[in-house]
Amino acid sequence: MGDKKKEKKISKSESEINSLKKERDDFKNIAARAQADLVNYRNRMKMELSEIETRGKKTVSLKVLSVIDEFDLALEGIVPIIDEAANSESANIVIDGLDIIREKFRATFESENISEITEIKIFDPVYHEALITTETDKYEPGAIIKILRKGYMMNDEVIRPAQVEIAKEKNEEKENE
Repeated sequence: MGDKKKEKKISKSESEINSLKKERDDFKNIAARAQADLVNYRNRMKMELSEIETRGKKTVSLKVLSVIDEFDLALEGIVPIIDEAANSESANIVIDGLDIIREKFRATFESENISEITEIKIFDPVYHEALITTETDKYEPGAIIKILRKGYMMNDEVIRPAQVEIAKEKNEEKENE
């Protein structure tokens, strides 16, 4: 009779041990899933923060680019005036100083991977916004005649397309009339 009690106790203990092992395995699985969720959350947060930072840079850059456009226009307008008024050394110093400021703007943007769209000579709607089309036989159709406002890219993404004047094939009918 004592052996049966012992066997029941052993069988009860074994079932408790098996139950505890199963519970332990369940907790290990829960911990592993929680750890994976945490890693995924961290990665998602890094990506979201990077996107927020990029959007912020883009917004500020576009505002500063408008100021730079005005600065460039002022610089282009002041050089002929200074040259006409007096080709003095002090006038040249002012122009050189303004050129240095402009170069610092360019270097700052370059350090943030923002660059001017320059290499494309044929109209591409990804990089350009056509404001004017001009009928001409001096340029091939679709060629960029003039850049009206510079375009910029940040990390291979267009943040502001260049506004351009493009060539259009000359209409012969209008000339014959």
